[in-house]
Amino acid sequence: LSCVNRANGSLLWSHNVVGESGGKVAEYGMSCSPLRVGELVVVSAGGPKACLVAHRAKDGQRAWTAGMDPAGYSSPVLLDVGGRSQLVAFTGASAIGIAPESGAALWRYPYVTEYECNTPTPIAVNGNVFITCGENHGSVLLKLKPRGGEFDVEEVWSSQGPSSVLRSEWQTPILFDGKLYGLDNIGSAGPVTHLTCLDAATGKRLWQQPRFGKSNLTAADGKLFFSTTAGELVVVRATPKAYEEIGRKQVLGFTRQAPALADGRLYLRDDKEIVCLDVRK
Repeated sequence: LSCVNRANGSLLWSHNVVGESGGKVAEYGMSCSPLRVGELVVVSAGGPKACLVAHRAKDGQRAWTAGMDPAGYSSPVLLDVGGRSQLVAFTGASAIGIAPESGAALWRYPYVTEYECNTPTPIAVNGNVFITCGENHGSVLLKLKPRGGEFDVEEVWSSQGPSSVLRSEWQTPILFDGKLYGLDNIGSAGPVTHLTCLDAATGKRLWQQPRFGKSNLTAADGKLFFSTTAGELVVVRATPKAYEEIGRKQVLGFTRQAPALADGRLYLRDDKEIVCLDVRK
């Protein structure tokens, strides 16, 4: 974890957070994105007493450590859930809630998967926490009930196993107007993925487009923008009524990268190039 001067690139401070925490590099590499929370920067270290580590942005000094789990492949997020703002992380063995100011543990929901492949980012749904995982696991919506300074966790709905309504492998679903649009991966990291629309509050499947293909997605202007592993850009109407494809075009080679949107321009990349597309029309 490094902090650089953005004007000239000079190094201000740096830490080997995994090594300093006694952690273990995840099998497929560390993939956490740093999260700035106030004056702190939070990352995943996967240490025995430091699943998450917070450093002060100003000088790099360690502020706190939290959690006992191995590192997963998800990134911690700041969510307003359970009636308060808290860090929520999908670790290699559970979903956890952490007080951002102190690192105090607020709650833990065990969720063990093969190879510790908990990857999608947790999502806030009406004050509750939604998590999902591929590898034939599933999805669950968690309600947090205050108990003193901590929380009890109960399932609002859960759908697990081969018949689950949604098993997102490495793609974080999109919450849009109370509906979840996600990619249901069939089998153990297999190539078959179905685009699925769920009612987020109940877990009811509203529609599914079979064999959509492995993709990453973002949303804007009432539309879903997908980049498929085949290098296609696919635009779909974000509606719970039915699958409605607006357009599809080959723009890249093989890619697993998520599309990025800024000022009406969509950016995509593969291993050879980056492409910018005007999607305002």
